[in-house]
Amino acid sequence: MLPKLAALLLAFSLTSAVQAESAAAAPPTGCGFSTLGTLPLTGATTAGTALDRDHPDGPRVYSVTSSASGPAQLGIRDALDGSLIAERPLPLALGSWAVSVAPDHSVYVGSYNATAGAMGRLFRYLPGQDKVVELGIPIATETFVWTVAATADAVYGGTSPGGKLFRHDPATGITTDLGNPVPGEQFVRDLAVGPDGKLYAGMGASSMKIAVVGTTGTTVIDPPVQGSGYAYDLDVVGHHLLVRFGRSDGTNPMGVYDLERRAWKDVVDDVDSLTVGGGRHGRHAYFFQHEELVRYDLVSGRITKLGFTDYGGGAARTLGWVGDTLIGTGSTGRIWHYNRTTGKGRLLDGTLTGQPVSIRSLGNGPDGRVYGGGFFTGGLAAYDPATGESQFWPNVGQSEGITTHKGKLYLGVYPGARIYEFENGAPKLLANLSEQEQDRPFAMVSAGDWLAFGTVPKSGTLGGALSLLDPATGTLRVRRGIIPGQSVIGLAYRDGIVYGATSAFGGISTPQGQGTLFAYDIAADALKWQTVPVEGDLSLGSITFDDQGRLWGLTPDALYEVDPATGRTLRVSKHGTYPWSTAVQVWLDTNIVFHNGYLWGKVQGKAYRIDRATMALSLIARPISNLLKGPDGHLYLSRNENFHTYRIC
Repeated sequence: MLPKLAALLLAFSLTSAVQAESAAAAPPTGCGFSTLGTLPLTGATTAGTALDRDHPDGPRVYSVTSSASGPAQLGIRDALDGSLIAERPLPLALGSWAVSVAPDHSVYVGSYNATAGAMGRLFRYLPGQDKVVELGIPIATETFVWTVAATADAVYGGTSPGGKLFRHDPATGITTDLGNPVPGEQFVRDLAVGPDGKLYAGMGASSMKIAVVGTTGTTVIDPPVQGSGYAYDLDVVGHHLLVRFGRSDGTNPMGVYDLERRAWKDVVDDVDSLTVGGGRHGRHAYFFQHEELVRYDLVSGRITKLGFTDYGGGAARTLGWVGDTLIGTGSTGRIWHYNRTTGKGRLLDGTLTGQPVSIRSLGNGPDGRVYGGGFFTGGLAAYDPATGESQFWPNVGQSEGITTHKGKLYLGVYPGARIYEFENGAPKLLANLSEQEQDRPFAMVSAGDWLAFGTVPKSGTLGGALSLLDPATGTLRVRRGIIPGQSVIGLAYRDGIVYGATSAFGGISTPQGQGTLFAYDIAADALKWQTVPVEGDLSLGSITFDDQGRLWGLTPDALYEVDPATGRTLRVSKHGTYPWSTAVQVWLDTNIVFHNGYLWGKVQGKAYRIDRATMALSLIARPISNLLKGPDGHLYLSRNENFHTYRIC
């Protein structure tokens, strides 16, 4: 799973559920594995974008469109009319948050890809030659280049999961690892370079500190706000440093730091945009508050609302000025303009090519269809096993969990652990656990009158939750820290009891104990028992009941059976190995279901048939990311954007 993307994904809400249908392909017959092609999950998501307003052929907007299995595409557009000039692939990149234009008009891109051998890479686009040059992996241990800042003689970058800085010299081609400027932090989330050459690095996901790297060493600026999270967006504007903080409680204050006085001057609440200094004009900075463009006076602190809200959806970026026109983008890829003289704005047509979206989650609907949620861009697709027809709703957030409860479909959406009822294409928000610092509702199960869901907390925090929601009355019961410090990632239900499996990892890289299994009595609102079924395993994963009422669990390296009445571990069988000693974040990495006399499971990228008597695993397919027992009694599998079935006969 990629690191935290909340600032972008907050805006992918379930609104205006436009539908699209795909032509039907005949459903497969017979037994065993069949490929179904892809679900109709596509989108143009552009987290990384930059403006070259002084390009000799006219202003250019450079945006990277993410792709499920790659390669991501660097889109080159005319900044004035939005027309697409070219799209160029970035080999082994899945996407980018990091795009920067150098004074010589070169464009530098930092990418992400957690696949072994791919990692986070650095690219340079040469406009004069219309050529992408790969500059390699800046730091061998890092999967994600979050930010790049290009100057006249160097390119700086920030990474995760090691929270490192690097410097690339275009003249020599040498890249230097500058280390971790704030030990213990996993992310360098954004960079800004001051006129004196000092480098400002926004850190996370705990302290939100700003590291200041100069020729004489590194100093640290403490944030003006409390809590954990990220120093998310940084810009140097005159003698001010603007820093937008992404806090674990879901708020996004912006601090204004006086570089001459070395003190915080102001804190502005609720700043939405992904850049806070790109709209600077004189003594004013332009950014978004509550999805509306505002003008902020750097001297007086006064905020003026400008009435412009149509920036294309997602999260907005202010890129810079061309004359009196502020140019920006939304994270759905579209360019917008705002003219400060007329006070009018406009949204340009989208011209980037939509890319395939990875299937993030699978679930059964009340209508006999299989539903798939899209990663990052979001979107929701439905596949009908009877007809082979598919349907797509693009404006749906990243669904971590999908389930049916009392004849209706429910989605658990990241970030903020938002629970939606989705019926006839009309979404309805029922719960939002952002104030409880919850983020990822992986686990969802129908539990009598209640919809039960388990969550992972926000980055930088501890304490996941078991929550119960009664959609009929709106009653919500949240039990945060039901297993102290741990995330609730797997759920099953039987006879008034919710059974839960945890990960010892919350929003930080340090595990809190070992993976725990528990039984929660809904009526008594109390734990019946809790146990550690597999010693040494830090994350348990998915759990299920078989037809004899026996409780089974599949971890990244073990299969186990537990007595649901007492919590006593009956059997454990190791099916593999897992690097627990070096793991820094393991949440839900398994699926397990029961059907037709066997357990069926997905673990470490492989799908298996599991014999309960011998606890032996027999491989049926690889590589696989998700496994679901469909409403027709067959398995449905996914990997990246690819969709498959395994017909059980």
